[in-house]
Amino acid sequence: GAPAALVFGPDTRLTCTHVARECEPLPGAGHRTIGFSDAAYRAMHASQAALRRAHERGDAIYGLTTGFGPLVTFRAAEGSTHGAGLTAHLAAGFGPPAPARGVRAPMILRCQAIAHGWSGIDVHAAEAFANLLRAGLVPWVPQIGSVGASGDLCPLAHIVRAMMGVGWVLDEEGRRLPSAQALRHAGLQPVELSGRDALALVNGTSFMSASAALAIARADALLTWAERLTGWLYRSLGARAQALHPKLHAARGHAQQERSAANIRAEAERLGPWEDTSRPLQEVYSVRCAPQVLGACRDNLEHARAVLEREINGVNDNPFILSDAGDEPCVIHGGNFQGQQVAFASDALNAALVQTAVLAERQVDVLANPDLTGGAPLLLAWQPGATSGIAGAQLTATALVAEMRHHGLNSATASIPTNGRNQDIVSMGTLAARAAFDQTERLSAVLAVLTQSLAQLNFLRERGRAPGRPAPAPLGTPEATGFDADRPLNHDIERLAAHLLATPPA
Repeated sequence: GAPAALVFGPDTRLTCTHVARECEPLPGAGHRTIGFSDAAYRAMHASQAALRRAHERGDAIYGLTTGFGPLVTFRAAEGSTHGAGLTAHLAAGFGPPAPARGVRAPMILRCQAIAHGWSGIDVHAAEAFANLLRAGLVPWVPQIGSVGASGDLCPLAHIVRAMMGVGWVLDEEGRRLPSAQALRHAGLQPVELSGRDALALVNGTSFMSASAALAIARADALLTWAERLTGWLYRSLGARAQALHPKLHAARGHAQQERSAANIRAEAERLGPWEDTSRPLQEVYSVRCAPQVLGACRDNLEHARAVLEREINGVNDNPFILSDAGDEPCVIHGGNFQGQQVAFASDALNAALVQTAVLAERQVDVLANPDLTGGAPLLLAWQPGATSGIAGAQLTATALVAEMRHHGLNSATASIPTNGRNQDIVSMGTLAARAAFDQTERLSAVLAVLTQSLAQLNFLRERGRAPGRPAPAPLGTPEATGFDADRPLNHDIERLAAHLLATPPA
């Protein structure tokens, strides 16, 4: 069928999952219908008219009659010169370019923010920005440059400059091309922006919020995979079932813990009874307490999701244009672009991702230990001594957890004053969100090692090299092949990790 429409407005609502899906390019020559709802057009026209009335009254309006940041006490440049100057001086930044999804996602969120009609943006400027999305253009945006205080000024400025025909875009091979050339090929014209229009497109939290939304969508899938793999572990070990009893978890009162326990239990019992009553009454904590750990991680995930979905459907602009104020002053100056909520939510998500990896790495260690598997060979080696089994893979999982702990430090409290003391407390929300997104890559690799280790135990049992019944993998799990001779596992880990990231559990 035809691709679904992507419509922005005060009468539409985005979710993190929606953003993650819509920021991916369509296969083949497919094109989405992208635009603004009727309610959005009414709201944008009304706010633009309100801004015009305030300007005609002679009101001081930030970015329209004044300079930017600490230069607010100085007069603005005339006409489009002011907008060009804003995007030019903000087009700094450093580092490799953000990937296509990491640019298209903030463009989606910026469209949704201005579609509420509180920005006073010219409708033609809003449509020109949406045209970049519609045409599938991906502006070149260096990843470092925002402190998440006055929104994501530098990254968003690079996106806006592309629509002005003075920036850069990335082609499908990741090469940098002049945006003027790309606009011509797409049948689009460069746009001149007033200071107010340019400010409306850069003065918000869209870049950090997009990174956090993408991290949340990935984390949701990875936590479900962690629960499925834990269920497979229960089934493989014949682990004691009491630790998954529904009443046990209901009694504590944490809904997400109940959810994790139910998910683990559903996978454990998928093929019928699994418990080996000859095992010790209580399993080690990485098995017995997995629902408590993963449930707590889900609590952080759901908190982050709730915060982010409020943010991406709210207005994070400055100034704020009141279109229903009649003849009263209708421009309010404030700081809705400050990204502290996004920063805290991203740090909470980061902590959950790290602890999920810690749990998975400990589960790998359970599988490597003959005392805990019921006598499988040490390190799941085909012939211990002559072969080394999962030794290298376990080292990789341990190293990944160390990396994740290193990148798991809080960013939301790491304020560094800047901007001539104007931005004297900043959120570092962009750093926090990007760190959380990067952690999903590492977590997927730790879960890949767990997947490979479970598959190796199953392989040994199928061939009579380990006691116990074979335990088939969860449905939809990427195929992991066991081995009877040592082989490099890096490609297996990369392949499995890519599958876990790209394929949400059914």
